[in-house]
Amino acid sequence: MFPPCMLVLFHLVFFLLCFPLGELPLPDKVQDGSKLPLEENIALTRSVVELCETAGVPVEGELGRVGGKEDDLVCENAGYTDPDEAVRFERETGLSSMAVGIGTAHGVYKETPVLNVNLVEQLNGLLTVPMVMHGASGLTDDAIAACIAKGICKVNFATELRIAYTDAVRKLLAEKPEAFAPKAYGKVGRAAVAEVVKNRIRVCGCAGKA
Repeated sequence: MFPPCMLVLFHLVFFLLCFPLGELPLPDKVQDGSKLPLEENIALTRSVVELCETAGVPVEGELGRVGGKEDDLVCENAGYTDPDEAVRFERETGLSSMAVGIGTAHGVYKETPVLNVNLVEQLNGLLTVPMVMHGASGLTDDAIAACIAKGICKVNFATELRIAYTDAVRKLLAEKPEAFAPKAYGKVGRAAVAEVVKNRIRVCGCAGKA
């Protein structure tokens, strides 16, 4: 039996993309307007929330910048979420969860990130919705555990899963250069990702809690 999971439609940058999807039973939609000025981010996120609530779909908004490159978006510097803006963002958008900027970055870290764990604790005391941490790939187990202990409820991993998959495929092709069937290298890639996921489930304290 498979454990409970959810399908997430990530980064609804363009509001119109939501219209045909509002009727689908997707458990979560992530609206990232964090690159926009606050007023525009609030307006866009609120519009997505109003559309999705008719279908009972929760919306995750983002406030504060997560550095690095994600999809086609590049942010040179990570920006911490302002507590006062976070309170206003929650109040005026009606979102279901909030991704906050605490010093993380998308992609591969070139140096050890400086996480503002105290900010997580401060935001946790001000917000009523669950907080989300993006850019967790490459963080130490202790750093992730510390953020969760202070109030982070959802942790996003992507880059390290891609690296695990790619490394496994490269290893197979190096050992068996004659291999050409996607099933062969897809199998080892998925197995490698599964091992990383198992570890992250343990780190996040989710093991046995499905």
